[in-house]
Amino acid sequence: MKKAKLYLIPTKLGESSAESVIPKDVLEISRKLKYFIAENDKTARRYLKSIGTEIPLDDLEFEILNKRSRPEEIESIARQLKAGNDVGLISEAGMPGIADPGQMVVSWCHKNGYQVVPTVGPSSILLALIASGFNGQSFAFHGYLPIDKRERHLALRRLESEVQKTGATQIFMETPFRNEKLLDQIIKSCSPNSELCLAVDITLPSEQITTLPIGVWKKKNVKLHKRPAIFLLGRTS
Repeated sequence: MKKAKLYLIPTKLGESSAESVIPKDVLEISRKLKYFIAENDKTARRYLKSIGTEIPLDDLEFEILNKRSRPEEIESIARQLKAGNDVGLISEAGMPGIADPGQMVVSWCHKNGYQVVPTVGPSSILLALIASGFNGQSFAFHGYLPIDKRERHLALRRLESEVQKTGATQIFMETPFRNEKLLDQIIKSCSPNSELCLAVDITLPSEQITTLPIGVWKKKNVKLHKRPAIFLLGRTS
């Protein structure tokens, strides 16, 4: 019997149309699948409803894989793959497996001989990087920085030092309602001459991607509250 495949299914980054950011053939794959692994079945179901599915929404089946899932649960989460059914791993926003727990089931597939099929869609991290003007050959993504102010200050100083020593772009993010606190901390912790790119509302009509010295950001009145954002420290020269 032919083994099932795990398709990595991207979603929109916000309230834009799927057709504007996701290729037609990827949407067609998404519409044909019956079984999905998702962080949140309500969010996934809402997205699938928006693109239209060949299978009635009530017949779609979801297994939940989130930050609280344990490695020993993957065997159960992957049960449809073991039953011979193709499965879609669907992200909350953007690409699965990046800043999301999907890598656990992807790793399980490699260990157990199931084909993993990546598909094309928006990644806020990569889109921010290519639009920043920073080094795109050497970069690192750090996810969320520490919440504790002192620990976050030290983390920012380390990232700034890494940029100065190696030129590698340093990328990180924050929960949208804490974006402005993070920007304030960057301004206080880093040199005014260091460069910061803020990539906000990527792929949305309100998209703003701007790279400036931190000393210039300090003088601006930036509204980031509850807006999805990617932060990048780097060098433009």
